[in-house]
Amino acid sequence: MSSKHSQKVTEKIESICGLGCSEVNQLLKNAENGNKIEELSEFSNTEISEIIDELSKVMSVYDIDVDK
Repeated sequence: MSSKHSQKVTEKIESICGLGCSEVNQLLKNAENGNKIEELSEFSNTEISEIIDELSKVMSVYDIDVDK
């Protein structure tokens, strides 16, 4: 994971990843659909974008279609 993220953002990314692929995919799907993501309510829009972008990169390694 890139060190360009703040500690808070990095910790949240790691925490969300720890929930498993299904949870990460659901969060990404919610973000794609413009739904409010409760887990990210304490973050700024910029931080949320960083988190979503990083989670998308992580999931691309698994070659999983987030639309499933």
